[in-house]
Amino acid sequence: MKNLNVFTGATSALLVALVFAPLSTYAQIDVGTGVSGDLKVETTTVNSTSSTDGVLEINLGGGATTTAETDSDGTLMINDSGVAITVAAEVKSDADLEVFAKNYPEQEEQVDEVEFASGTNGAWETTVVYKHEGKLFGLMPVTVKSTTVVEVDEEGRLSVDSNLPWWNFVVTEKNHAETEIESRILDNATVMAAAEVEANAAVKAQVVEAVVAELNAHTYIHAAINVN
Repeated sequence: MKNLNVFTGATSALLVALVFAPLSTYAQIDVGTGVSGDLKVETTTVNSTSSTDGVLEINLGGGATTTAETDSDGTLMINDSGVAITVAAEVKSDADLEVFAKNYPEQEEQVDEVEFASGTNGAWETTVVYKHEGKLFGLMPVTVKSTTVVEVDEEGRLSVDSNLPWWNFVVTEKNHAETEIESRILDNATVMAAAEVEANAAVKAQVVEAVVAELNAHTYIHAAINVN
């Protein structure tokens, strides 16, 4: 019943916000990966002599903030050696992997978040939250985020699951075909190899890069199809 109330409240807030938003509004709808948290709706209107621009932000689900040492620019985390790790080739330890997970989205424009989790007897998974551009109700530009999870279980079995948030049905041209994406990732040589070895930090980072490469390729192909 609690989840139903969250769903109903989110839907109502979305419709109300759209009613009061101007036609020229750019909408960014951000729904967190968790179902808990408050629904936050913010609208900002900037008036000028020639036009009115609006920004609509809808955020469902809370997020945690992390404090860490950053590089001289104040944008990237650094490891104990002072290296701001942004690529898998630089990952040598679990501590490096944590730095990589924080920094990678700063380097990849379409990547919103990267997470890793470890289970028992060698089981592990990685999650990539990826931004897709689309049109809300076929009209307003909007960003919708997919969540792609690559999991290797205790027996070394590989599985991939890629999903969009519940409200994606109102977004067109979002360039996300679930079955095709999952198939591409399952057939990726780097991902397949990772399921056959005892994965270390470097291997897990390589899987993230492989997943993002497949998402980028998939998005590029479907964007070209939509244009034509």
